[in-house]
Amino acid sequence: MNFNQKFEPKGNKVIHGAGQSLEQFKKYSDSVEEFKPAIYMTYAKIHKIQQWIKKIRNELKQFPDLMLQIGLKLLDADGKDQTSKVLAGKYDEDLDKFFRMIQKMKRSTFIRIGYEFDKKGKYDSDNFVEAWQYITDKFRKAKIENIATVWCACPFNGTDPVEKYYPGDDYVDWFGIDVFFARHLTGKYKPVEDFLTLAKKHKKPVMIGESTAAEVGVLDGEKSWDNWFKPYFEWIGKHKQIKAFCYINWDWIKDKTWGSPGTWGNCRIEENEEVRKKYVQELSKLKYIHAK
Repeated sequence: MNFNQKFEPKGNKVIHGAGQSLEQFKKYSDSVEEFKPAIYMTYAKIHKIQQWIKKIRNELKQFPDLMLQIGLKLLDADGKDQTSKVLAGKYDEDLDKFFRMIQKMKRSTFIRIGYEFDKKGKYDSDNFVEAWQYITDKFRKAKIENIATVWCACPFNGTDPVEKYYPGDDYVDWFGIDVFFARHLTGKYKPVEDFLTLAKKHKKPVMIGESTAAEVGVLDGEKSWDNWFKPYFEWIGKHKQIKAFCYINWDWIKDKTWGSPGTWGNCRIEENEEVRKKYVQELSKLKYIHAK
């Protein structure tokens, strides 16, 4: 399946990515042996672009050949929608520096603008669409060619319908989806499957922008594999529009920032040998694209 979009691999290939910190990326990379991730995940906040630029410059010196996947949050420190202020030009200087830095890196870069936009009350849909177009027009007018946009939702029961947030086919290179729970990987979970169908309708490849074995983890070995990892990779295989995945290698027991605090489990691949070996075996399949 080919949609001929920016940075899309030909055929039924899937780009392998991981994150979400330098330390965990290194541990993950070591654990998957020769099948190193080709995408490095990172997160930037619209009101802290300058700090992110300094951080990412230091981190990427260690991985000169990787593709970059950036989750660009359009909220302020209090979680308030900043799309109207983007449109008013408040962040122009920061965005210009952001894009120039990406251009200088000369590496293929995916940007999930306002990722997980479909959480109720997170963004005004009209402003979101206009801000997306504004941001995209900005780097296009600057003739920055190494950026692909990713329209990334988290479509679960209780989130907003996604269509009203769509910036238009001319502004979107990839669809993106964040999936965490085993129940979303059955092929029967309607919000997720509807989103993947929508991607095909718009002729866009899909990136799994974030994924982790939530509520399962790795510590139960074969049981963990059967309950999350096996269905995850089978689900990817059944949906040929999925052309990239990014795994968050994280101990959610220690980090209680997201999800139901402390309940997502230890999802670090390297911390269970049974899971690690099966994971490496999966990555050894020819369909996956790894770091060169």
